Amino acid sequence: MKMKRIVGKINGFMSVSIALLIWYGMGKIHNGELSIGVLYAFTTYIKQFFEPIGDLSEDYGTIQSALVSADRIFEIVDQKENVEDLDAGRHIERFHGSVEFKHVWFAYKGEEWILKDISFKINDGDMCAFVGETGAGKSTIISLISGFYKVQRGEILIDGVNIDDICRRDLRTNVSVVLQDVFLFSGTVRDNIVLNDEIDEETLNNSIEISQVKNIISNFKDGIYEKVVEGGNTFSAGQKQLISFARAIAHDPSIFVLDEATATETEILIQKAIKSITDNVTTIVIAHRLSTIKDADKIIVLKDGGIIEQGSHKELMKRQGYYSSLVMTVQ
Repeated sequence: MKMKRIVGKINGFMSVSIALLIWYGMGKIHNGELSIGVLYAFTTYIKQFFEPIGDLSEDYGTIQSALVSADRIFEIVDQKENVEDLDAGRHIERFHGSVEFKHVWFAYKGEEWILKDISFKINDGDMCAFVGETGAGKSTIISLISGFYKVQRGEILIDGVNIDDICRRDLRTNVSVVLQDVFLFSGTVRDNIVLNDEIDEETLNNSIEISQVKNIISNFKDGIYEKVVEGGNTFSAGQKQLISFARAIAHDPSIFVLDEATATETEILIQKAIKSITDNVTTIVIAHRLSTIKDADKIIVLKDGGIIEQGSHKELMKRQGYYSSLVMTVQ
């Protein structure tokens, strides 16, 4: 701001200088002592003299931005190495799939709690759904189950073992998450399902069958070998979700998570896929469309970072509480 004020004063001084020069020069021209060409040359010289000062304001902003960027770069360079050791901890090749939160408190920053004293248990093989408004903490719970963050208070148990003690590689191998915004890599549909892992054809075909991807690839010219551009921009949101669904099933997880992955166009197909997979693995669903979770073994209702209700669809409807009001609102 100071630089702008200084440049403004200099520009004002330049204008005054040119005005005085023209006033003085016109008198000289009138007396025949000065030509118009010489007066024009002098005004041009004055502008050229002050022009670099005017450019300085723009350069000053660029320099300030560069200094801020340099500070950020140096912060990264000065950071101590903090690479996560994926193989540290207890090795568990295959989970049974039970998940338990015991008085969990979590905040991304300080004590701005996102989750407050959260306690629940999902038995292995059960389907559990989380319901709540945006910001209630649903996605945060998924991030904690995936081991992306550590809780400040309480503990998270998988098969009775504290999640912090489990090898991260085993944890992420056993937990598959289907996000709402799916990223597809360049290649083919098949490549995006197997992800360069050694997956046999029987497993691949089974994942395509269960995920209902067969219903979309049947419309492709090259079927499962249909070309995919970076980001999957030639596919609809629903198609990308189903492909991501098949990707997760093909890698045979113990815990399957659907994070708001219910696009309207594929909602019926995803419901069929959920019913097919829930008999074998623990399934956790987060969705705003309550029609996708009516068959869940347990529904946990979150509000302001805490649990206000939990039970089956029938149990919660009988209570006529917050969940019941949500269902009545969307009907």
